[in-house]
Amino acid sequence: MTHRILLSLAPALFCSVFSLQALAQPAEKTDDSDTGDDTSAPAPDKDTKAKPAAEPVAAAPVAPAPEAESPPPPPVQAGRTECKHLTTNAGGWRIGACGYVALNAMHDSTQGLGAGLNNAIIARPGTYAGDHDQTQFTARDSRINIEASAPDSHGIQASGLIQFDFTGVMPSDATESDTYVFGTPRLRIAVTKLQTPVVDLLIGQYHDLFGWGGTGFFPATLGFLGVPGEIYHRQPQVRVSKTLHSDAVDFEVALAAVRPAQKASGTPDGEGGLRVAFNQWTGANTQGYGQPSIGPAAIGLSGVGRRYKVADFVARPADASTATGWGFAANVVIPVIPRSNNDDRSNGLTLTAEFSTGTGISDLYTGLTGGLLFPTLSNDSGLLPATLYTPNIDSGILTFDGDGVVKTANWQAIVVGLQYYLPIAKGRVWLSGIYSQTKSNNIVKLTPIPDRGTIFYKSDYVDGSLFGALTEAVQLSASFQTVRQIFGDGSTARNNRIEFGSHFFF
Repeated sequence: MTHRILLSLAPALFCSVFSLQALAQPAEKTDDSDTGDDTSAPAPDKDTKAKPAAEPVAAAPVAPAPEAESPPPPPVQAGRTECKHLTTNAGGWRIGACGYVALNAMHDSTQGLGAGLNNAIIARPGTYAGDHDQTQFTARDSRINIEASAPDSHGIQASGLIQFDFTGVMPSDATESDTYVFGTPRLRIAVTKLQTPVVDLLIGQYHDLFGWGGTGFFPATLGFLGVPGEIYHRQPQVRVSKTLHSDAVDFEVALAAVRPAQKASGTPDGEGGLRVAFNQWTGANTQGYGQPSIGPAAIGLSGVGRRYKVADFVARPADASTATGWGFAANVVIPVIPRSNNDDRSNGLTLTAEFSTGTGISDLYTGLTGGLLFPTLSNDSGLLPATLYTPNIDSGILTFDGDGVVKTANWQAIVVGLQYYLPIAKGRVWLSGIYSQTKSNNIVKLTPIPDRGTIFYKSDYVDGSLFGALTEAVQLSASFQTVRQIFGDGSTARNNRIEFGSHFFF
């Protein structure tokens, strides 16, 4: 009943909004407005070629289940800031502040999920949580960016970005009221970008190069990023890149040393990628639930390599077991019906897609573990309490099989999204849809038979979102999201979500 009531209200909400204002006025220019769901994403300057659409601000993720997430903008272009409304300029220095005020309201058919669906495990039918619904309201995804660029010096352009929201970890004894009302600040991005005549450097915490986060490949949705099966992750890193520019094509190659996934590791992760942007083939592009901008068609290929050394699976480990993790991702954004003017996006149609595969990389998908845990040590001597194995790595990435041999979890996913800008108020009303599938071919084998009902090896996700720009600064959204998971014992669980969002961009 609740779902039917909410669905009946959605059309009335948007019809009233746009009949009263959006249709009564020409669309305000948005070329110079910030866009972002993670913060604000820059629209291309009118006197330059189109650049990749910046991402916005989830879970995650995320976050309850991994904290919700949504995308961020790329690092500041040297010599200027993307925060264009609230900026100062003195002595060659530019400093800007921007972000958005958010409210998200979600109704789920099951209990236990956080603000972002991400890849959290759904409560099974027949359990209390699986048979009862829940409603959440949160303003904690509101975000603030502080950006700066310095005067050029010795041919080097330097800029920086700090971004935070209010979805930080709460104390374990926090009440429901405190959890939702008292948002704890959380560092999302803290990055320095140096552009030199030879190479560019990105130093700090930013989206992983694996999946080319932050360069226009994220799908459009009101749901918090990453959606199930999407590569969406941020890490401290040092990245070296080189971009060859031309009027027609940009070609970028990049390598990065990244904080290792294992907290007790002596070897950083390695990531690399190639990206090609077709600057004269552009379309309207919304990242997450940020404001639309114009971005080019692009292809991104990326990979990650990891080295694990985990404590042997014994009561008192003295040696380590080693394993290798790797991943490959391919991303595309294709303006099916191109658009080149952000003032009029009418009938623009853009496709985004991502394919990823690998092993030992579950943490690069927001909140994905599949329920995989470490087995229990045998207690042949009958000790009470029994000796427990203390892992030195987060759950879900790897485990030990029945012979005590370390094995990494394999995952493969595909995410396809479409966004269509209606011929209403010059494209200020738009629709988006996403389908994703995530699966593992070995998580069931790695789980003892009695515990297979607690892990899932496959999920399917579908969502549809409706967006409307009430003004240049205010955006209203509604969405339906459904996800199904298949557990190791063959049973299934599904959660249906209806979500409404309000965002004031500044």
